[in-house]
Amino acid sequence: MPPRPDLPDPSPALAERLAAALAAGAIRPAFQPVLDLRSGAVAGFEVLARWTDDLLGPVPPARFIAVAESAGLIAPLTAHLIRAACAPARAWAGGFRLAFNIAPVHLQDPLMPALFEDSVREAGFPIARTAIELTETAAITDAEAARAGADRLRAQGVRLSLDDFGTGHSSLARLQSLPFDEIKLDGGFVRGMERAATGRAIVGAVIGLGRALGVPVVAEGVETAAQAGALVALGCDFGQGWLFGRPLPPEGVPELLRARGEAPWPPPAPDPSPEQQLAQLEAAYEAAPAGLLSVDRALRVRTASRHGAALLGLELRGLPGRPLAEIDPALAAHARADLDRARLGEPIPPRLLALGATGRTVLLAARPARDGNGELLGLSLVLTEVPSAG
Repeated sequence: MPPRPDLPDPSPALAERLAAALAAGAIRPAFQPVLDLRSGAVAGFEVLARWTDDLLGPVPPARFIAVAESAGLIAPLTAHLIRAACAPARAWAGGFRLAFNIAPVHLQDPLMPALFEDSVREAGFPIARTAIELTETAAITDAEAARAGADRLRAQGVRLSLDDFGTGHSSLARLQSLPFDEIKLDGGFVRGMERAATGRAIVGAVIGLGRALGVPVVAEGVETAAQAGALVALGCDFGQGWLFGRPLPPEGVPELLRARGEAPWPPPAPDPSPEQQLAQLEAAYEAAPAGLLSVDRALRVRTASRHGAALLGLELRGLPGRPLAEIDPALAAHARADLDRARLGEPIPPRLLALGATGRTVLLAARPARDGNGELLGLSLVLTEVPSAG
């Protein structure tokens, strides 16, 4: 691939050292695990490039990859990294995937698909167990060429992943432009779940988007067990980050695979449990003036959101397990009527209701919660406060 005129000229010395490093095989792969969040098993690895120069020491990937693009070295760098990662991986047990970062401008190069295919096959690794990751922030100037390249690779079984989702300026447009098989949620949103309700709402919305599109979501930058637990509650499929392991050299991967086992990709897609349904609803409404309750068929509270408890004038920890009739008889009466409608398969209309404990007027909307066989388990209630006329 020729040098890119839209990028600044690289340092000639650094470009020369990078070219020499490529010739000497000094650019090495590192493997960061991607785990199934429920089982903790390994689903795959993102392959990262690492370079330690004899004179400069460790060179950050962001620096030398930009040099490779601007100096016309991105194609040989990509081919070298693919071969260097796939060659040892062919001997490892399991059906894990290997994902490689491809610059969007490189995807537009008509020679790139053949370069990718040839590099994988020369190393003896199954091409159907590979993926390419495209960062959302980089521009695609020739959408038709990028689509043609993506279609050719996907016809060989290569999966296409949208990396750093949410950090660009046209997330949904990028999802429409190419046939993505996976969404990778940027780690900044994962960290944001612990700072503000809106962070949890955004993560829940992206997971819901993935389910609507029929593609799994990988949460990047998972650093704490609390983050992992919140992601599981929201129905996220996979996680990647320091909680699960830093990038490994090739010799460290077999032991990780033995210790963790492997997970299938794509993951099985069972209907979400009532708890996950509530968690996803809560994420969607947490930043809005709405409260959530989940009740079983006996109208006992299963789970609730903080705002739902506040609308009823109660602490959240005092709600689970309590009969709704003890909490608010009027709300219980409406819920009983809605439960009867749900049993008969009738639509459940929203209605205004004055809460007895706080005197607040809310718009009550109910929907049935069912298991995978369609059996009625209870109701999910959404209470939206209606401001008083005064």
